[in-house]
Amino acid sequence: MRQAIVQRTCNAARTALSCALLAVCAAPVSARPLDDVLESKVLKVVVYEDNAPFSWSEDGAAKGIDVDLGKALAREIGVEAEFIVRVQGEEVDDDLRANVWKGPLTGGGVGDVMLHVPTDRELAMRNKEAVIGNPYFQETIALAIQPKRVPKDLTFDVFKTEKVGVKLGTVSDYFLMTFDNGALINNVAHHLKGAKGVQEFLAGETAALMGVRSEIEGHFHDAGAKAEFIMPPMEGIFRTQWVVGTAVDEKSRDLGYAIGAAITKLKDTGELTKIFAKYGVTYLPPPGS
Repeated sequence: MRQAIVQRTCNAARTALSCALLAVCAAPVSARPLDDVLESKVLKVVVYEDNAPFSWSEDGAAKGIDVDLGKALAREIGVEAEFIVRVQGEEVDDDLRANVWKGPLTGGGVGDVMLHVPTDRELAMRNKEAVIGNPYFQETIALAIQPKRVPKDLTFDVFKTEKVGVKLGTVSDYFLMTFDNGALINNVAHHLKGAKGVQEFLAGETAALMGVRSEIEGHFHDAGAKAEFIMPPMEGIFRTQWVVGTAVDEKSRDLGYAIGAAITKLKDTGELTKIFAKYGVTYLPPPGS
């Protein structure tokens, strides 16, 4: 009997300790307003893993356009940049929760600012705990083409006789596979890695390559090559262009304002264009900027 009581007591203690640890892990992480960032002399910047040419990890270091941008933003604010490289969640809402205002379920804390966030009104309305803004680049879906094989004013009917490359499982893939009730299926060349698609294009195996322009340009840059891009009408794709910006905790609005001012300066001086050019990407400013 005594042993059973002791065992139950130990079990209860272990349960209480586990609950306490879970509570600590789940506790929300306080936002850092501008003064706290300045005092610490560090700006914690969240970027995505496996998001080349914008951000990726190599030999333990963060690299890419967003990394260079994060360093420039920190410099303009007067601090150093520290990077948190995180894997993309299933939804952007998940990423905002994990990286901006609450922290991941597994622990690790939040950043001061997250880059490459779609500046979408509906997304912002759903996520009141974060402030989304400071647009700095317009992403587009486009086609790299070989002008000697397909016209610049092409319609997608041309791919009934010419091959077009596309990354498997993307919006572009779905569009091509369903175009005209599947009329292009036999001429759609799928690849899993963007570099493979560029390799096939440069070898002449495809007459065009469809996808997110910045991603394709980055792979062309890595291959030491360039291509001509066009944006023909793509009826059926809900959004062929979108703007990315930053997100901060709603309690860190003053930091967001400082970051916005820094982005404006980087645009005006041409430094932002140079950052993109370093990775072979054409800088496309957001509308109205």
